[in-house]
Amino acid sequence: MLPFEKEYGLMEDPCRDIAPLEKQPKSEEQVRQDTVYLSISGMNCGNCANRVRNALLTTYGVTSVIVSHTDGLAEVRYNSSLVPAEALIGSVRAAGGDGVHNYDAAVMLQDS
Repeated sequence: MLPFEKEYGLMEDPCRDIAPLEKQPKSEEQVRQDTVYLSISGMNCGNCANRVRNALLTTYGVTSVIVSHTDGLAEVRYNSSLVPAEALIGSVRAAGGDGVHNYDAAVMLQDS
């Protein structure tokens, strides 16, 4: 917390230091690899992108994620027989469930 935040009662910045997760995909997640491109709204910084990326990576069936907060885009590699693309949208929305952040997503392109 910065000195002026304590003095004026401001809350701590919830976007500080969101570390990117590393994932070792399970063998069944890698059997089939599909790609979906998501348009994501609500990301304002690199930490927001990490928050969304981490939420997607912890979704069973997802093997890799690249997120750009400046472009509002995500490329997600996943096994569509384990998780539908619509569930990925739910993961993005859940990433913002802290009362401060509000993310939404839509499928732009799906390559199966």
